[in-house]
Amino acid sequence: MKQVVPKNIRVKGKKVKKTEKKKKQEYGTSQLERDFAHDFLEANGLSYIYQYEATDIKRFYDFALVCDGVKTYKKEKKDGLESIVQHGQGIVPDLLIEIDGSYFHSDPRVIKEDKLTPLQKHNKFVDSLKDKWAGMHCIPLLRIWEYDIRKNPKKVLDTLSKYVKISKEKREKINKRKQPH
Repeated sequence: MKQVVPKNIRVKGKKVKKTEKKKKQEYGTSQLERDFAHDFLEANGLSYIYQYEATDIKRFYDFALVCDGVKTYKKEKKDGLESIVQHGQGIVPDLLIEIDGSYFHSDPRVIKEDKLTPLQKHNKFVDSLKDKWAGMHCIPLLRIWEYDIRKNPKKVLDTLSKYVKISKEKREKINKRKQPH
């Protein structure tokens, strides 16, 4: 068994290199977010920043759409999603999107208001902070429920198309592909 060597000590006259710690990931990607990105954003050719950071409130929005089709932006891979790099490009998003899971964000169709856990109450508070921040910065915020992504893609497309242009052909293609069984 290999010996554990403490950091920054000398072994036989040589200084041991510090092992680099991996930067802690500040975000996590759910399968729901991946599905939404692939099935609704990428399928319609929409450019987005994944995990858009509102630095002054230290919170992340799931997606920030950038509808300026003229510019080309630097891209990066984050958790398997290819998105625009937020920092250093002077981007102001045209639309913010939050994907709200039924349990964690207390979908009223699933969770009764008087039965909320402390975690759900905290998430509702954070959601209200994000709502206020978006409003203060005049950026529309669209909240989409997990239930609608999984069971009612037509509703999601109709709502999304109120903010961005989605062709009729692409809409029909997605509706056919995502029909509930």
